[in-house]
Amino acid sequence: MSDQQGPPKGALEHHPLSTHLDRDGNVRMVDVGEKAITARRAVATARVTMSPETAKALRDETTPKGDVLATARIAGIQAAKRTHELIPLCHGIALTKVSVEFVSIDDDGVSIEATAQATDRTGVEMEALTAASIAALTVYDMLKGVDRAMVIQDVRLEAKDGGRTGSWRREAASESDGRSLPRERARDDRPAPTAIAVDPESFALTREPIDLLAVRQRVLHPSAGAVCVFEGVVRDHNEGKAISLLEYEAYDKMVTAELRRIAAELQAALPGTRLAATHRVGALSIGDTAVVCVASAAHRAEAFEAARRLIDEVKARLPVWKREHGSAGPYWVGWEDARCLP
Repeated sequence: MSDQQGPPKGALEHHPLSTHLDRDGNVRMVDVGEKAITARRAVATARVTMSPETAKALRDETTPKGDVLATARIAGIQAAKRTHELIPLCHGIALTKVSVEFVSIDDDGVSIEATAQATDRTGVEMEALTAASIAALTVYDMLKGVDRAMVIQDVRLEAKDGGRTGSWRREAASESDGRSLPRERARDDRPAPTAIAVDPESFALTREPIDLLAVRQRVLHPSAGAVCVFEGVVRDHNEGKAISLLEYEAYDKMVTAELRRIAAELQAALPGTRLAATHRVGALSIGDTAVVCVASAAHRAEAFEAARRLIDEVKARLPVWKREHGSAGPYWVGWEDARCLP
């Protein structure tokens, strides 16, 4: 028997997928020391299917082991931070954000979305996938006493940004290579819920104080059993620096168009929800309301998740520039070389 381990020396030298193998075919960790440090982001999803009775207990928060979703969220976040300990060739990454959201709880299961972000030399796809997977396993653990027939399925990457290869989206990839990648397995013969059309008047930019009740009124309807309101308020500090005044600037048409795109995406992903949001621009004092995001749904869990996803997307995607006024004078947040006089 030959003592040779792996393929002959140099056999994989030019193979495009051989970065995790050395010249002798032995597994190795890739050296990323020369790669550029860039903002990285990845989104992964998973689904846990279950009986209608279990799904109802989950929605109604009557499960025997307590708060299933809160426990699963914490487990997913913890798992993302330890991905390099679970996956042998992953690098340790200083994550800047991990979120685990339960984007829908319908009659036969829960859909999970995990997002990981970092500013580093390598991507965070595995961190997002690990968070989604462990959150799904935790849902199973918390509910297995009442439904051992649950199924974890469709764990997959949905999007990534940053690095040498730039951005990738599952939908765009499936269209370009001709593959059909259904987002969810067919469940039964019931028609899928129809997403409510986005009301353009429900998403706005204003230079006047925000009327919270008017924004809330936009999402009220007879089928709404829960309304969740997020109100972002100007505080007197940021990252240890005292702040006396905050300015937001934006191009009105760009902001309102992006708000409506965000709403269309979320209402399509979360059928039955209604969303509204208003962002204020101009000079704001401490305690002023800067942004209001409102979501309504039939149940409180869906309303909470919709509102949380809405403000997360608004914060990540809205083209609004922020200038803080502190003891060192005014400065644009995120643009340290753009300091200027008042």
